[in-house]
Amino acid sequence: MSYVRVATLIGLIFPLIACESLRIEDDGIPRINSQRDIDEYNATVSSEGEKLVCTRERPLGSNIRQYFCMTQNQRDRLVTETRDNLDDQF
Repeated sequence: MSYVRVATLIGLIFPLIACESLRIEDDGIPRINSQRDIDEYNATVSSEGEKLVCTRERPLGSNIRQYFCMTQNQRDRLVTETRDNLDDQF
């Protein structure tokens, strides 16, 4: 294989690897790609508040649906904060 081909191959692969690394979430929750992943994670958690609640949504600027997950505790906290903010405005 010539050096030009190797350089071209590296030039094409590197941006893909860099983009993939941006999607890694560092909140202790593994990346979710299917309902099976959600069920497997929830089977390892003992508390109802730590179980994942996921929705499939299209991120802004994309047509590809992704899982957006929060624990039940995070979701409850978000609902409470949103209600408090709305009550403060009105």
